[in-house]
Amino acid sequence: MQEKEFQYFKLFRDVCKVINSSLNFTEVLNSIAENYVEALNVKACAIFLLSREWNILKVRASYGLSETYLNKGVVDAEKSMVDSLEGKPVLVYDVTKDARVQYPKEAKKEGIASILSVPITVMGKIIGVLRIYNSKPYQYADDEIEFISSLADMGAIAIENARHFREFRNVCSVISSSLDVKEVLNAIVKSVVSSLTVKACAIFLLNRVENRLEIGAAYGLSDAYLNKGPVDAEKSMKASLSGETVLVYDVTKDPRVQYPKQAQDEGIASILSVPIPVKGNV
Repeated sequence: MQEKEFQYFKLFRDVCKVINSSLNFTEVLNSIAENYVEALNVKACAIFLLSREWNILKVRASYGLSETYLNKGVVDAEKSMVDSLEGKPVLVYDVTKDARVQYPKEAKKEGIASILSVPITVMGKIIGVLRIYNSKPYQYADDEIEFISSLADMGAIAIENARHFREFRNVCSVISSSLDVKEVLNAIVKSVVSSLTVKACAIFLLNRVENRLEIGAAYGLSDAYLNKGPVDAEKSMKASLSGETVLVYDVTKDPRVQYPKQAQDEGIASILSVPIPVKGNV
């Protein structure tokens, strides 16, 4: 087996091990970054996850980069190799001559010559980017980029598993430590948005006297949308109150949505409504 083929085989093997070995979020990310560096014999690797709220890329793990470089400044999702967040790999052959590099001076000072940035995708949704740094200019071949991109998506499985476990553990911690219903509900909606990287989440509690759904907690929704009007249990995806899960793919075309215009104005395209049963009662 040629040296390059062996390097990629080793990387594939090691990433597979990470996927199956841990649910510790930080441990998973650090292991993936380290495996890329050691298997490919490159200068460094970093994993950035997208913060949609601020539209920035946050470093969640790195291997081979100094603290000075990691703290160089905010990585703007619209200025730093933006094509990666549109699903395309980006190869910067020379960091000093490519406008897609947000911090070229800092990269040069760090000893970085080339950068390969590939999207990290889960179920068709881009959650971040994986970047490989070379100390010398390096022209990756198309099949190398394809392999690294595919492996980044495999690594995303481990990232998502670890993230879901972390959020589940956090919610369990709140539930077991608090008797404040509001605090528990707020923890749940924040966890759903964080772990599933969705726009928003809300928990509605049924007011049986008025047959309305009242907001128990919400995260990611504006006050204007939350105050759009009463949510009628008979008009708003009422099948959920019979114990069914309701998926509205397009809010503008589904009669089960009570306030389609307000949902569209809020930037909502789809809604998943899941019943919350207690002792057989929703």
